[in-house]
Amino acid sequence: MAGDRVRPAPLPADTRAKGWRLEIDHERYRQSDTWALASPEQRPWLLMLAMVAWEQTPCGSMPGDDELIAARLGMTSKAFAKNKAVLLRGWWLADDGRMYHNVLVQRALEMLAERDKTAQRVAKHKLAQREQRSGNALPTREQPVENGTGTGTGTKEIQEP
Repeated sequence: MAGDRVRPAPLPADTRAKGWRLEIDHERYRQSDTWALASPEQRPWLLMLAMVAWEQTPCGSMPGDDELIAARLGMTSKAFAKNKAVLLRGWWLADDGRMYHNVLVQRALEMLAERDKTAQRVAKHKLAQREQRSGNALPTREQPVENGTGTGTGTKEIQEP
């Protein structure tokens, strides 16, 4: 963990991925100091940690409890304790009692910004549609007048006004 200082939670408590995929920047991972320090046996756990954290609420976080982290990763508590120094390298505790990693926080913030941008675009489009409908209530050209028989046989006479 990066220091013992508790920081403010970087994400709203209800932040969820909701189908937003976690894209792993494999070059960034492979070039990281943590990856370099990790043994070949630990590296899959590093990826698993990121994937499990992405599914948590808030998205990109883990509980600040070693036993829960181990359980969510599918590791024994003993195996987690043995690998904790490498697995939690770069993770930090927030005031909401959860652990965060700057790379996942950055990705979650990008997701939230993109969602906000999409929501604004959709709202603008819907407003434009409403304004178009309300400002254009009458047809732009006269419609033909139907003078049907009403029998449902499809025999109708169309008269032009």
